[in-house]
Amino acid sequence: MSMSEWSLALRRSLAVSLLLLMLAVLGVYIAAPWIEQLGQRQTRVEMLQRQLQGNQNLLANESAIDDELSRIGLLSGEQALLYSSTKPALAAADLREFIGDIVVNSGGQLVSVQEYEAESLAGTQAIGLRTHLTGEAQNLSDILYALESARPAVFVDKLTVTTNRRSTARNSRRLRARPNSTLARRNSLDIRLDLSAYIVAER
Repeated sequence: MSMSEWSLALRRSLAVSLLLLMLAVLGVYIAAPWIEQLGQRQTRVEMLQRQLQGNQNLLANESAIDDELSRIGLLSGEQALLYSSTKPALAAADLREFIGDIVVNSGGQLVSVQEYEAESLAGTQAIGLRTHLTGEAQNLSDILYALESARPAVFVDKLTVTTNRRSTARNSRRLRARPNSTLARRNSLDIRLDLSAYIVAER
């Protein structure tokens, strides 16, 4: 084969190689967006699968989640029903302070406060206080209103009201001595209240 024939064959080979290279580059250029789009679709499919799995987990645990949300609702905000203290002694101290405040604000007189074992509700631990106080009907009315509207909630488990005989006799003497006095009648009722509040039971 002559040199000219070799040169012609070499040029043809180079031309074919360049053509194949150009076709390869063109193919990559055309295919790149398609490959990228496929990758994005695959990523979206994986993301949707994760979301589906998460939704399935939420549905499977719906009851537990509802219970937890209810518990959080009971413990948060101005309308919280449960005391936030995790220790019964702390909750009892808070309840004792609250009772003392409402009795003083009502004009009654607190005689004694002692703890007693109140019945707990599901998922809670009860804090019971047995209170003894004296006062008038209006004092008792104010105290009961404060208890009814209390947040965290305080429940009246038992209420006993009797006439304070000693105060009644003393008031009778005052009335005879000073019939027009507004101070003649004072603390004629003996009031005993069993109160309970609740905290979340330790798990």
